[in-house]
Amino acid sequence: MYILRKGLLKHQEHWLLAPKKVTMLARLATTVSGIFLTIYGVVAAISPLPLGVPLIILGLLMIAAANPAARPLVLHLRRRWQWFDYLVRKASRRSPARFQETFEETDPANHPIRDKDDSKKPD
Repeated sequence: MYILRKGLLKHQEHWLLAPKKVTMLARLATTVSGIFLTIYGVVAAISPLPLGVPLIILGLLMIAAANPAARPLVLHLRRRWQWFDYLVRKASRRSPARFQETFEETDPANHPIRDKDDSKKPD
């Protein structure tokens, strides 16, 4: 069995040389899929079937999971709309463990709102 593993590792060395490229492609594909689902969700929200909102939430969470720069947007949306936060919390209970970091980083309870006066220091 060890020889078989060693042989497989030799054949898969080309994957070990460029893990960043594979990661970047996966992040790009996830971001594009999330954008597509968000746009499709907006279009579906206009239809009589209530399918648009879950697609928008799924698309935004996919974008936030793949792109950490988009997480403040999701955090802002969760603070602004309580129903959005409720649906995201509901989705977080059923999601895989690898998405828990995204849910925790966009949770408004983990990021209290700072007052504008707190940022100013007295002279």
